[in-house]
Amino acid sequence: MTITKSHTGNFIPNRPAAYTITVGNNGTAPTDGTTVTLHDTLPTGLTNLSIAGRGWRCAQSTLTCTRSDVLAVGSSYPPITLRVRVARTATGTVTNTATVTGGGDTTTHTATDPTTIDPDPVWTWLGHHEPGHHETHGKTK
Repeated sequence: MTITKSHTGNFIPNRPAAYTITVGNNGTAPTDGTTVTLHDTLPTGLTNLSIAGRGWRCAQSTLTCTRSDVLAVGSSYPPITLRVRVARTATGTVTNTATVTGGGDTTTHTATDPTTIDPDPVWTWLGHHEPGHHETHGKTK
């Protein structure tokens, strides 16, 4: 089994964002039809909004998805989309981690995705104003 995790662009505080998780088979034989379980662990600063993928049975409360259909060698299951909300106070880089087990493979496979959180452009712009600093627009007393 293989697992990859990706996202597009940088995440912005207080906005939704998404990860794409793909599970594949790079072995020498098809999976054996036993349950394949994917589990995602969100870092601090991200809250799950939804998790879904065609043919996957997903539980948002545990960020776990399962399926039991056979996967041919060199193939991948349809991707899983994990939608998150970035906390207003989130900054820096966070790392999201997903694991996959099952399908006849006895190894747990892990994928990580370091994600940069950019300051919200509006929030940053507003933050440049100093308290008590007001222009008088040419009026003097």
